[in-house]
Amino acid sequence: MLTHRYLTLFTRFALGGVFIFAGAAKLGQLQGFVQIVNEYQVFPYYSFVQIYGYVLPPLEVAFGVFLVSGLLLRISSSLSILVLISFVIAKSMAFARGMEMPCGCFGEVAVVLGSQTLALDFFLLALAFQILFHRGEFLALGPWLKSRRALRATSL
Repeated sequence: MLTHRYLTLFTRFALGGVFIFAGAAKLGQLQGFVQIVNEYQVFPYYSFVQIYGYVLPPLEVAFGVFLVSGLLLRISSSLSILVLISFVIAKSMAFARGMEMPCGCFGEVAVVLGSQTLALDFFLLALAFQILFHRGEFLALGPWLKSRRALRATSL
């Protein structure tokens, strides 16, 4: 059942949709997101905070687009897993320190506490692993483009 093509299509759309929404919600407020990342006190230097804070939202949108369209599924799901693990680590560290702060996950569109979104992060991790291991090609552009390229190469 975990390899059913409709399940993989659903997980691609769900995970991709969350990444597109989360990234787009933060794009207009990057400085505020950088401040939230800094409050988690995970990075030793503020320059790392700035890199993470300014680069993450456009990457989330890109991962989401790749997942929804079915392009570079292995790469986008693998990188999504790394990003989600970074969220889990940051929120767990804050929780262990007794810090209760907004997660910044969805910018100012939906302000929720980091501890409340930890379960969501684990659910999204499960979706990303399902995509990574199944590599469903149903309604995915990547395999279609690859077959078109191969067809074109053999006809030349």
